[in-house]
Amino acid sequence: MADQHLIVAKIVAIVVLLLVTLVFCFVPYILDHFYKWTKRPENNAREFKVVLCLLNFGGGVLIATTFIHMLPEVVEVVGALQDCRMLVPTPFGLPEVLLCTGFYLMYCIEEAMHFIVRRRQQKKLQEVVVIKEVEVVVVQSEEAPKEPNWLRGLGIIVALSLHELFGGMAIGLEMSVSTVWFMTGAIAVHKLVLAFCIGMEIMMAHTRWLLAVVYLLVFSVVTPIGVGIGIAVSESATANQPSTVSGILQGIACGTLIYVVFFEIVAKNHAGLRVLLSSVVGFVLMFGLQIAIGEAKGKSHFTCP
Repeated sequence: MADQHLIVAKIVAIVVLLLVTLVFCFVPYILDHFYKWTKRPENNAREFKVVLCLLNFGGGVLIATTFIHMLPEVVEVVGALQDCRMLVPTPFGLPEVLLCTGFYLMYCIEEAMHFIVRRRQQKKLQEVVVIKEVEVVVVQSEEAPKEPNWLRGLGIIVALSLHELFGGMAIGLEMSVSTVWFMTGAIAVHKLVLAFCIGMEIMMAHTRWLLAVVYLLVFSVVTPIGVGIGIAVSESATANQPSTVSGILQGIACGTLIYVVFFEIVAKNHAGLRVLLSSVVGFVLMFGLQIAIGEAKGKSHFTCP
């Protein structure tokens, strides 16, 4: 069972992540009153250089978190499980396989969402062709089939909320107070930037206000839910003994973070030097924090049951 201070730290992480994420989700609506972003011809918030820099700063933070903190921890947990014969020793790197599983899990989910969107677009296009037999209307519909605003927002929220759920689980699965604060800071930096960008995208898609509130509330609450799930899993483990469920879930969570970093954040080609520097600054920041709290190195604290 986790000690009282660890539980308190995780509960504080839940409250802080929920409240601050909610604030950042609705900041774009406040700023829009001053800068009139919705009046501009661009309809994609990611095209603004400031937003790109913020998003890639969060990407650099997650790169450092994934490869310097989470992956070594997964290797340690899975290694302890195999040494204790709680997992069967494998002729391949099991931690890396778990990581790839999380990566392809997110890949499949996102492709499934795009498939659903494309089918809806094709169905709508066929209806337009049947109802409107004027050739000009058909040509215009084929050139730019647009998905409904509510469906676009739904795709963004579902894909990123699943990732944030695993990110919250990574916090809830931590076994020490210092690493809970470390992971909370790492996930918060990324999520706050992402919350701002999602709020901006939904706003500029002219999504109905009530629907936008529902989307942003869902995105804000998934990480605290993930922390709660992680707490439940970690509470079921015996102190100082490796948990099979914990090791597997952390490996999958690590893979989902990698997918979001490389497919959702840094996939834009030739975005500019400032965007690159933003990512590097985010990486260096988290690398410095990693060294500062002494998590870069350390002996295994696990004992076999």
